[in-house]
Amino acid sequence: MFKIQFRTPQGRMVTAQHHDRNEIQRLANKAVADCPETHELRVREIAADEASGDFVWADCTAYFAPADQV
Repeated sequence: MFKIQFRTPQGRMVTAQHHDRNEIQRLANKAVADCPETHELRVREIAADEASGDFVWADCTAYFAPADQV
């Protein structure tokens, strides 16, 4: 499961969750294309914490954003 947050051209913050990596990539690409300077893209993936066994949201923005946008 992934969670994505980004800012729209109108300045609104959008949050969405989806299980499909391709859909998250599509949304990330659109966010960066629509607002190259102000998208505030953040992508997180659910992961298990090895120490406690709890599930946590781990940042994975670098996997979805263009290298020059991170």
